[in-house]
Amino acid sequence: MKLFDAFNISKNDVVSLVGGGGKTSTMFALAEEAKDRELKTVLTTTTRIYRPNHPALSTILTGNSQGLSFAISKKLAVNSMVVAGTELTPDDKLVGLNPDLMPLLLDAGAELVIVEADGAARKPLKAPAAHEPVIPTASTVVIPVVGIDCLDQPIIQDYIHRPELVAELGGIDLGKRVNPEVVAKVLTHPLGFRKGLPVNCRWIPFINKVETNQSLQQAQEIAQLIGKYLPCRVVIGAARSANPVVEVIDFQ
Repeated sequence: MKLFDAFNISKNDVVSLVGGGGKTSTMFALAEEAKDRELKTVLTTTTRIYRPNHPALSTILTGNSQGLSFAISKKLAVNSMVVAGTELTPDDKLVGLNPDLMPLLLDAGAELVIVEADGAARKPLKAPAAHEPVIPTASTVVIPVVGIDCLDQPIIQDYIHRPELVAELGGIDLGKRVNPEVVAKVLTHPLGFRKGLPVNCRWIPFINKVETNQSLQQAQEIAQLIGKYLPCRVVIGAARSANPVVEVIDFQ
């Protein structure tokens, strides 16, 4: 199964990725599937991400809405996949767009918009601070991502982003090790990755980096706990794999 099918993604969706553990790789996996479906796609962020390095990408940098619309329309006429931001920082980070501009991208010719709407300092698990995540209200699909490699890691800054918040939402002491219940609680907590959701969006967690039988069993345990706390669909897989979806579990 492809990611598009697992997340029920279709033309004119605005997909926002939050959490940690592989948002950028998931973004590119979705973009490649969009390319196979001949969908014109804009990749962007509402925060800051390292500039995507991909041979098929054309980059647009402008903070002007009129200029952005013109540039998107022009680039998509010759390239089916573009990345948009306002500027590049000296350390080569892409500064994101105002979240209210996502409908403009669709109006300019995008048939799919994929937004990295959160930062995790390249950690596999995080909890959002007061100003996070920055999810556009136009989002139709929100995918909280967690890396299975967060399990058994101590809840400290070296391994977990915003460890104090993860411990608080997960109901565990700071410094203890991440277990499946902690992951499920952070994902489903109203101040975790149920925070800031647009009305009527589809919320579908993705347990990423699942590539062994052991990690699949661990992911299934997390999924069962998620389903206990909140009936939903949970996708298990590995975004970097040629076959990125290992299992889809529906708790309805």
